[in-house]
Amino acid sequence: QEARAAALKSNLAWRMNEGNKIVMSAHNAIELAMQDGKWNNIPVQNAAPHASRINEFLKTPQAITTTLPTTNDLVYCIRAGKIDDKALMSSVSVDEMVDFFLYTKEVNNRVADIRSKETDSLIKVITVNDLKGVKVIGGSKDFRSSLSAATKKATELYPSLNGRSLLVNPPALLTALIKLFQPLFPK
Repeated sequence: QEARAAALKSNLAWRMNEGNKIVMSAHNAIELAMQDGKWNNIPVQNAAPHASRINEFLKTPQAITTTLPTTNDLVYCIRAGKIDDKALMSSVSVDEMVDFFLYTKEVNNRVADIRSKETDSLIKVITVNDLKGVKVIGGSKDFRSSLSAATKKATELYPSLNGRSLLVNPPALLTALIKLFQPLFPK
């Protein structure tokens, strides 16, 4: 009970203080996105933190997309191999990228809440990391750091939102490592 209460207090403190700009921006963007009765992603993209510098690298469905399949859960797919991570990270800091990813989680959280109310079932976000074209060695360390930091913070902020996480199209070396350690993974 104490751990849950502490987590809730920490979450509320973030939402009311350091994360308030992200939370309010997501709220307002979703209202605009749903204004005409169907989803328009442009207001959501434009309201993202540091959008003017980040969107040119991420706004295409080839890089990042969220879909709503027939299962009702949201599917959030990151195609890291389609992102010029070095160029992206030369235009933003790790903290700015973390803010962007947390904004994305906030938008997904709000949309999942809306869908949960509409369907009377708990909607989650399934995260798909498409690793096609990703090099095991190389790429931007800062981009990987921002993904890791955002994931860690999002796990604290949105514990009920997280569905399964999938890795698809892993590089050959990673596939070999997965096969080697697969007996240690839970089913």
